[in-house]
Amino acid sequence: MNPEANPTLSAEASSPAREFNRSRRFRIGIVNAVATTIIAAVQPVITRYGAESIDPMLFCAGSMTVAGSILAVVMWRRGEIGTLISRRWTPRLVALSMFGSVATSLTLIFGLRRIDAVAGVILLQSEPLYSLLLSTIFLGERPSYRQLIATAVILIGIGSVFGAGRAFSPLSGATLLFVTPLFWQTSHVISLGVMPPLSETCVTGARTIFAAVVLVAIFLATDAASSVGLADPRTLLVICVTGGFIYVLGSLTWYGAINRLSLAWTTALTNPGVPMLSFLFAIAFLGEHPSAREVRGMIIAVTGVLFLVLGADAGRQYPDAELAEAVHPPLT
Repeated sequence: MNPEANPTLSAEASSPAREFNRSRRFRIGIVNAVATTIIAAVQPVITRYGAESIDPMLFCAGSMTVAGSILAVVMWRRGEIGTLISRRWTPRLVALSMFGSVATSLTLIFGLRRIDAVAGVILLQSEPLYSLLLSTIFLGERPSYRQLIATAVILIGIGSVFGAGRAFSPLSGATLLFVTPLFWQTSHVISLGVMPPLSETCVTGARTIFAAVVLVAIFLATDAASSVGLADPRTLLVICVTGGFIYVLGSLTWYGAINRLSLAWTTALTNPGVPMLSFLFAIAFLGEHPSAREVRGMIIAVTGVLFLVLGADAGRQYPDAELAEAVHPPLT
């Protein structure tokens, strides 16, 4: 019997394929989320090291230029470089870059120049709140009661470490770090508005390339004399590792996760793991040590994330497929 002549048989035949594709997307999303967690945990540590040993604007501009150069080559080989000058996509990609790369690079490096990595990691844990607010308001991802409760538990755990005796001063440095996740999450919301049809590589490349242009311009206008620091091999190594590992691989894995999973769910999954790993990296590489109260706070946060993961629907909610095709024609 011809399955096309019988819609019921056709639907039954396609159902296992849909389930397989959904399961595959979920697995890929989880792998990307785990990789993002590890990379994000390294970021405050290497940024703190760079902030202490390298001129901040040189570090920002140099790292982003390395990342932008790598991704420009990748985009060219994939035939996506023309997207950078597309009338349809350029305004949104520039906005994505200004929020997700320029603003966050500056707030992170200048904040961690004043505050140690352990205290900085704590301040960066405002991200789940921003994620839930923005994904609910702009993406229509309505969190369940379980998600709300779990996120509240996570925030309680994070908030409990604020009285642990760490010096969150100067206030200007603490403020820079506290608002950094807001810029991150704003950029994530914009990125979900262009994926699909734009690929994760295309979005990451555009975000980084535009940011490199802006940061290099700021560097040349304000601090060009510090470019002599590039003669130090250690400076070059830190800049290259930050650009290639943190910015390129970190962004690709993040977009690979949120393009397959719910934004709020993914953030709540990765967020508690980042400070715990960051604490370990800070101990190993910077000689900083979290207090017992900070450790207890992280345990509470992990309890919250387990409550979230064991019951929430992690799948990203897509619009009707035909509507999506009408709004976003596939690129060639």
